[in-house]
Amino acid sequence: MADRIINSGNLQLRTEAFGDPAAKPLLLIMGASAPGIYWPQTFIDKLVNGGCHVIRYDNRDTGKSTCVDFARQPYTLDDMAADAVAVMDAYGLQTCHAAGASMGGMILQTLMLQHRPRLRSATIIMSSPLAGGAAEQGMASADLPGPDPAWMEEMMAMAMTPAGSPQQAIDKKVEQFRILNGTIEPFDAAAQRAIATIEVEQAVNLDAAMNHAAAINASSPDDRRPLLAQVDLPTLVVHGTEDPILPFQHGVSLAETIPAADLLTLERAGHNLPRVYEDTLVDRMLALQQAVDSG
Repeated sequence: MADRIINSGNLQLRTEAFGDPAAKPLLLIMGASAPGIYWPQTFIDKLVNGGCHVIRYDNRDTGKSTCVDFARQPYTLDDMAADAVAVMDAYGLQTCHAAGASMGGMILQTLMLQHRPRLRSATIIMSSPLAGGAAEQGMASADLPGPDPAWMEEMMAMAMTPAGSPQQAIDKKVEQFRILNGTIEPFDAAAQRAIATIEVEQAVNLDAAMNHAAAINASSPDDRRPLLAQVDLPTLVVHGTEDPILPFQHGVSLAETIPAADLLTLERAGHNLPRVYEDTLVDRMLALQQAVDSG
């Protein structure tokens, strides 16, 4: 599918659309430091076959979208939610279903709170209700644990050796995803390398993606749960039991907080979308959409 560049304020965002434009609109919002190509093509194809018009895009500071100087142009999850609305507007969508992974799930929660009329349903994947001050403390709160210490140690070690070439950048990204993998299925290094290669080749500025962590830290409230408890949007929360970044309790808490939410537990999944669960996730998303649209 050919790229389509759309405007969000003074930024340009790279988007792609799949399927029949007359079908059910579904917006996919990717997580921190990752462009839209990290939504698996097999996952998108199954959603299209299920009757969806799927739109994915590169968040600001990733892929082919505009990169900014964060020190001079700081932004928060609120601004990134406004980017998602700009994508909807560009495609003529008054409302749509939406799914967000990791930070994309945080952006989706922000849409639920600030732009509720634009959403038909939400699928929040491997995400957290925390931001701001909680993010500065390592995405932890009094009742929600922070990342796995072993994962933190490995990430710190990788951060100490910056990539000196495109090939090293690719190698580093493959290793980052290797340590996010759960035990439900073997890590597919070849598939991950293919995606990482495209990312590195297409990126306007690979280093700019690090701005996303700063954006989460700058966002408020620190905990969205008191506000999410008042949202009536039909929601599917999806979380792996072996997530090393945002432990499983983060997903459980989201599902318990949002009144119209169900939890899909991915046993032995890490901070990823295992192929073994693709059909189950697609079926649950399509069932949610059908229930909403036929209601």
